[in-house]
Amino acid sequence: MKRSIRIAAALLIALALGACSAAPAAQSPTATPAAAPTAAPTITDALGHQVSIPASVKRVVSLAPSITEIIFAVGAGPLLVGDTKYCNYPPEADALPKIGGFSANTISVEAIVALKPDLVIGGSVAQASVAEALTKLNIPTLVFDPKTFEEVYSNIEKVGVVTGHADAATAVVKKMQDRVAAVQQQIAAIPADKRPTVFYEVFDAPLMTAGPGTFIGQMLGLVGATSIFADAKEDYPQVSAEAIVSRDPAVIVGPSSHGNKLTPDQVAARPGWDKIRAVRDGRIALIDGDMVSRPGPRLADALESLANALYPAPK
Repeated sequence: MKRSIRIAAALLIALALGACSAAPAAQSPTATPAAAPTAAPTITDALGHQVSIPASVKRVVSLAPSITEIIFAVGAGPLLVGDTKYCNYPPEADALPKIGGFSANTISVEAIVALKPDLVIGGSVAQASVAEALTKLNIPTLVFDPKTFEEVYSNIEKVGVVTGHADAATAVVKKMQDRVAAVQQQIAAIPADKRPTVFYEVFDAPLMTAGPGTFIGQMLGLVGATSIFADAKEDYPQVSAEAIVSRDPAVIVGPSSHGNKLTPDQVAARPGWDKIRAVRDGRIALIDGDMVSRPGPRLADALESLANALYPAPK
């Protein structure tokens, strides 16, 4: 779903017609026309809402760790007056007042209102009910829900615009793009037969993986790997152990937050998994769970980590 920034194309222009007296301009040499009022910039968010942004944003509340990371990355950290209990990066985010968790039913609208924000920014369409409640209270609320790197870049630039840090946001995006391009250039030199098949394990009970429409699916493609469930239709489908054994991945990857279930011994103990190449070769890799799951600047870090895990330097 494309989200595009709309800086209101139609500015309300007040044509200072003045009093319709017949007095020529020469009779009033010091008079100047009244300045035309400038409309606030308007952004269309992931909910399809056109949100008018205050001309000067000074107090922001974040509803997602990814949003918090973006705000700090573009240099707007001093504007942030509240975030979620999961916002742990950068370290300064931990010290901010907490408005709840990530899901809508854990977020306190009252806590947000008490912080007197000029703007609230959410990180998922699942937070729509919070956005609606705040909008009714005349608190501008943007909701982002990017699905691709391109959409992440766009959202970073939007955050830059609404917080008055557009140039810094452009620089953040450029740095991310350069790092992604560097990884792709590195991968381009790797022969096709050296590029692995991968099973990405999101969870083990039930077994879940990441489909091609997720950041994980996109990152696997960017590093030249092939997901054994590239044919999945859902973002996070349940899969069977039999299908994993049958598709025989060369590498098993998962988030560090799931690391206690992806130790070599535990994976090898799963019925039939000792036949999988990745298990036989001990190729089980963990990627930082926060970096890989948050659609923000650190996706570039996650991509580099994934590339290093799949193509380790010779010992």
